[in-house]
Formats: sequence, C-alpha cells, structure tokens
Amino acid sequence: MKRRGREFMSLGQILANEPKQFPGALLNVFRRSFRTVWDARGGGLYACGYVLTFLWLEITMFVNDILSAESISGFFGSQLFEAFFRFFGESLQNMISAFMWPVYVIEISPPWGLVTLVIMFTVFGRWLKQPLEHWLFHDDELPSQAEAKE
Repeated sequence: MKRRGREFMSLGQILANEPKQFPGALLNVFRRSFRTVWDARGGGLYACGYVLTFLWLEITMFVNDILSAESISGFFGSQLFEAFFRFFGESLQNMISAFMWPVYVIEISPPWGLVTLVIMFTVFGRWLKQPLEHWLFHDDELPSQAEAKE
C-alpha cells in the first residue's frame, strides 16, 4: 500500500511539474500493476483475460455512470459522494465477474464457445505469450527467464 501511495503521489507531482512525462509514467505504473496481477494469476491467457475483463467492466461502469448523470455537476457530486461505497461494492462484483471470464466465452455458443476457449489457450501459449510479455515487461526480467534460472 505504501508503494502504491508513493507511486500515485509521484504521478501527481509529474502531472503538475512535467505534464509531457505523465503518460509514460502512468504506463510504467500500469505495467507494474499488470505484472502483479499477471504473476498472481499464472501469467497466461487466464491472467490476460482477467485483466481485460476487469478493465472492460470498470470502464463500462464508469461510462454508464456518466451517461446516467443529469448534469456534469450532478455526475461529480454523486461520484464523490458514492465513490467510496460504490468502489468497493461494484469493483468487488467486477473482480468476481472477471475471475469467471472463461464462462462468458463458453456461454456465447455452448459447443463452439468451449472450442473457441481451447483454441485461445493454444494460440496464446504458442504465439502470443512471449511477445506480450516482452512488450509489457521489457524493463523487468520476464517470467519465463525467472523460471529458467530456478
């Protein structure tokens, strides 16, 4: 928690003092956060699907809040008031839904959804995992390199 607090404080300082550097700094924070989730979820298609599903659910929730607001001041007023309570409730719900992302793929079309999921796991493991890890973690040691050393 302290590390994340320092990161956000640093992001605020960069935004105030060096706005051109902010997107790169934000991307680095995103990469570190994604790496934590990636490692915790096994570093494969499941981890990637979890993060993408969670981001989709969070963005969708935010856009729906904007569209349902009566005015800009009403949006910010309700967001500030409800942010603390809604964040925990809806984000927890989104997190649980993101854990279940393979079920959503299978539900698209029950026999073909399962086939699609198997193909996704095969294609991801063979052709997509290493380029994705290289792009996301180019500054860090890649998970596959760490495993090779052990």
